[in-house]
This record gives sequence, structure tokens and C-alpha cells, in this order.
Amino acid sequence: MATIRDIAEQAGVSVSTASRALNDNPRISLKTRQRIKEIADQLGYQPNYNAQNLTRGESNMVGLVFPVTSDTAPANPFHIDLMRGISVALKPHHYEMVVAIAPTADELLASVKSMVNQSKVHNFLVFYTIENDPVTNYLRKNHLNFVVIGHPTADHPDRYVDNDNVAAGQEATSHLLDHHQVSHPAFIQTANDWVYEHSRRLGYEACLEERGLKPCVWHYQEGGATITEFLRANPEVDSLICSDDLLLVRLNDQLQSSGFPVACFNNSRLVGMLLRDNERIDMQPRKLGLEAVNLLFEPTEHHRIVEFNVFD
Repeated sequence: MATIRDIAEQAGVSVSTASRALNDNPRISLKTRQRIKEIADQLGYQPNYNAQNLTRGESNMVGLVFPVTSDTAPANPFHIDLMRGISVALKPHHYEMVVAIAPTADELLASVKSMVNQSKVHNFLVFYTIENDPVTNYLRKNHLNFVVIGHPTADHPDRYVDNDNVAAGQEATSHLLDHHQVSHPAFIQTANDWVYEHSRRLGYEACLEERGLKPCVWHYQEGGATITEFLRANPEVDSLICSDDLLLVRLNDQLQSSGFPVACFNNSRLVGMLLRDNERIDMQPRKLGLEAVNLLFEPTEHHRIVEFNVFD
């Protein structure tokens, strides 16, 4: 593999001149810069971007911080698609991904601190938003560059990328009512009441209020009541809206046994195997990931909103 020294020798210049030319230093003439870049291309030179960044005190890595996740939890299809978008967007910046995922908040914070102190990671994408989060508190305190995916909590106006989840909740409910001739959809979400779940539920409730219908919400909790028990207690329910695809996968057997139309957010391949097109709301996680990276490297911007798609 060619080195900067090989380029310098062939060009008849010093190593420092070759390095400055490849980094477009204006003190090197344009003609010399072009000639040295041509030699670099001919030799198949690959710059060491990590070494370049380390001279500035940081690595060419972006830390991806997952929400607290137990060791036995299934992979979230939404997060996988987010990472695909992030990976594509990082390539032009010559950055790579490194992941922080842990079963407890303390372990997650320790992992992030290790990234900063030992690996010199100074840029982060946080895959969740919760109040009083120790990880984002640490990132703020240390003036690190980060973007959250999801709407920030009221306690801090962090930079963020998100969908309009209230509008998505409204559209999903309206679509289910109009395309399946149902009148009493129930909203299913986790007991965690994540920010995106809360927003989608608000949209669901707003849609029903506009139509003079009564909302019905069920908070799933592992080891708690089943959907069958919930439906038995609420016989008027004739359709279901699931807050996200991971919850849909967890409850798929119970949902299918109900025989009711089911709408779900996110359009992962796994959900595509379980639901028809007109029951999915595509939140475009790959585009969310791409825009999160773009925002990360545009410090003058505060947020970006990614549109969702409803399949007819």
C-alpha cells in the first residue's frame, strides 16, 4: 500500500509538502496540489483519516447510543434500518460507527465515557429521548457534538431528527378507519410510554375526537395482561394500532388470533412479512439515519423533520 512518503518521493517534494497538498493547503500552489493528487491516485494511496483526526484530538468514529437493552431483547428492526442510513451517510465524511449498548443505565454511561476518554469519540447519535438521561447529561456537560433521534424532552432543547409523530398517529388512525370500515380502533403501546409512542397516541386520540369516537389505550407490560384479556374487557374494539414494529413482532401471535385489522408504524422487512401494505406507516428510518448524520456535521442547524409515508 502506498504511503505519503512514496508520493513525496515520486513528486520530488518533501513529505510535509505532499501532506499539505493532499489536504488542499492554500499555501501550496494549485498546480502542485493537482500533480500530487494525480500521483496519489496512480499509486492507489488511501489516506489515514483516523490518524488525521487524532492529530486534532478525536477519532473518525461516531458513537451510536442505543436505549438500555436487556441481553435477551430481540434486535429492533427500526434501529437496524437507522444504522443502514447512518452507514451510507458517514462514508463521504470518512467516519465509521461504534456502538454503545448495555442492559443498565450505569453500564451504558460507562461505555460512552470509555468511548470519549479512551477512543477519543467526540460525535454521537443517540437513538432515544428520555427525561433526566445520564448519557445525554454527560454529553452536554462535556460539550460533545451529538444529535438525538426522536423529539427531545422538555428538560433540554437538544438538536434532533424526527418524524411528525402526532401527524403520523392521526394519519394511521384515519387510514385504518377509512380503509377497513371499522369504528373502534384501540391503541397499543408499551408501559415505557416512549416519547414517540406518546406523540403517536396523541395523534390517534385527536383523530378519534374529530370523529366523535372514544379512544381506548392498552399499555403492554411483559408478564401482564394479554391482548385476549384486554379485548374481552373492551368488546367494542374492532381494530388495533400498534405503536411500533418491535412491539408488533412481540405480540404478533396474539394480534393475528384476534382477527382484527392491525396498523403499525415503520416499514421494516419483518413487518412487511406480517402485514399488508395498506396497514403500514413508513417512518423512513434509513432517511432518519442519513439526516441525523447530516445534521451532526451541520452545527448551525437545530433539527430536521423527515416525512412519513402511508401505503394505500
